[in-house]
Amino acid sequence: METSVDLMVMSGVEDGRMISLSSANGEGKQEDGAWVIRMGRREDNDIWLRYDSFASRYHARLHCRETGWWLEDCNSKNHTYIETDEDDAMVSGTIPLQVGQLFRIGRTWFRIQV
Repeated sequence: METSVDLMVMSGVEDGRMISLSSANGEGKQEDGAWVIRMGRREDNDIWLRYDSFASRYHARLHCRETGWWLEDCNSKNHTYIETDEDDAMVSGTIPLQVGQLFRIGRTWFRIQV
């Protein structure tokens, strides 16, 4: 199954940048029935956060499953957060992520575009 996603960078040096990824282009990888996108400071990630010194080398992963999007923190030093109504919540394990919901890796905020 071909899968694609558009991620908007909402803060930092690359604020306003649209990142488009597609499994048809060989981006991400299939793993346990999900399309997985790696994010972090190392250049071999699918999304390379080269300007964010608060991002870990392999910081987080996005999973696209039949049930929607999921966000996983990969035991990063500065953690991964999602925006909630009350405050930012730290991600523990793998949690569901709504399209349009803001999430932070290091000091960089992202949003999955509709």
